[in-house]
Amino acid sequence: MQVRGSVIKSIDSFVSDVHSAKYEDWKKGLSSASSLLLSSVSTSNWYPVEPGVIAPTEVLCKMFYADKKKGAWESGRYSAKMGLTGIYKVFVLVSSPSFMLKRASRVIATFYEPTDLMVVDSSDKSMIIQFTKLPIKNELIEYRIAGWMEMALEICGCKNLKVEITKSMALGQNVFETTITWD
Repeated sequence: MQVRGSVIKSIDSFVSDVHSAKYEDWKKGLSSASSLLLSSVSTSNWYPVEPGVIAPTEVLCKMFYADKKKGAWESGRYSAKMGLTGIYKVFVLVSSPSFMLKRASRVIATFYEPTDLMVVDSSDKSMIIQFTKLPIKNELIEYRIAGWMEMALEICGCKNLKVEITKSMALGQNVFETTITWD
């Protein structure tokens, strides 16, 4: 699996902005492969997901969060907040949650590849999304994506939002599924 350089940059920015006092310690804790990649990453290029996302996220979770899932979730939220600004923010602000989520496969495919997802159930206030192709089975990636979806929907104006991971490829199920509800 590959990831777009912008995702890698968002992890670096997350630690730099949110955990600035320990940023240099985090960088020192990275593997040589992750450090090398981080020092030369281009936001538009594709990179291996392990040294680009998983390893740096593991280090940030170990350093800053008692619950690694929360760290991955917060990192994903930050990535959406940073990525859905400027010209993309207009798209999100004028979209209904259902409209945006139904196009999620296009959005996710610009950041992670290969991926495949589908909306399996949808109403005015809820949606179930299943990733049927996410070739790397890793909980941190799943929590990061779920956190990203949560922030994207908050930017869309969703109130009383609840995003739950209801199935996990990382835990051996055949799909990664999120159930999302809002008012």
